[in-house]
Amino acid sequence: MRLTRYTDYALRVLLQLTVQDERLVSIGEISRAYSISQNHLMKVVQDLSRAGFVTAVRGRNGGLRLGRRPEEIRIGDVVR
Repeated sequence: MRLTRYTDYALRVLLQLTVQDERLVSIGEISRAYSISQNHLMKVVQDLSRAGFVTAVRGRNGGLRLGRRPEEIRIGDVVR
């Protein structure tokens, strides 16, 4: 199975948030970790947030965290 770049980025975001556990992670941190454009990641994160995979916290000390427990997230659901 071939994944689109968009799906690849979505999976990378979820992996990074899983590794960071409960700590809020900025889009900039993920962008630097994987050498991905922040603009692309913003679109990906927006869709992940709408689907409930990611929770975004706004503000100066904001960032991203998983919206569900890792064991509740199925890769097949993300790919669709």
